[in-house]
Amino acid sequence: LPHGGVLYELDSAESAQWFSNPANKSKFLEHFGVEVVIKERSFHVLVENVPISFVPDNHAAIDDVEKKAGLKPKTISRARYIKPIARRTPGQRTAHAIFTFSTKEAANQAIKFGLAGSRQKSIW
Repeated sequence: LPHGGVLYELDSAESAQWFSNPANKSKFLEHFGVEVVIKERSFHVLVENVPISFVPDNHAAIDDVEKKAGLKPKTISRARYIKPIARRTPGQRTAHAIFTFSTKEAANQAIKFGLAGSRQKSIW
């Protein structure tokens, strides 16, 4: 991989389940040195017209989005606006954001139904 990374692809759901146990993950990492980390796979979704009142660094705000969209807790691992706040137009009310999901199912749900649970209703 770029930057010297290594990608391990597991052969089964059982292997992935084994890695989800923190004790097993630590035991595995002991054999590779102190600088090695395991990054969970993530799925990025562009969300248009997010009100600028949404604060992506606020965990409570992300929890609220998950709840209103009918997602499981902690499926949105991160959110950020694409354009820096300093570059917004005066009077701007919405902005595009990238939401990072921990599962492909949650990302697909957000793509299919929006972050509202249905196409007719908005959580914002």
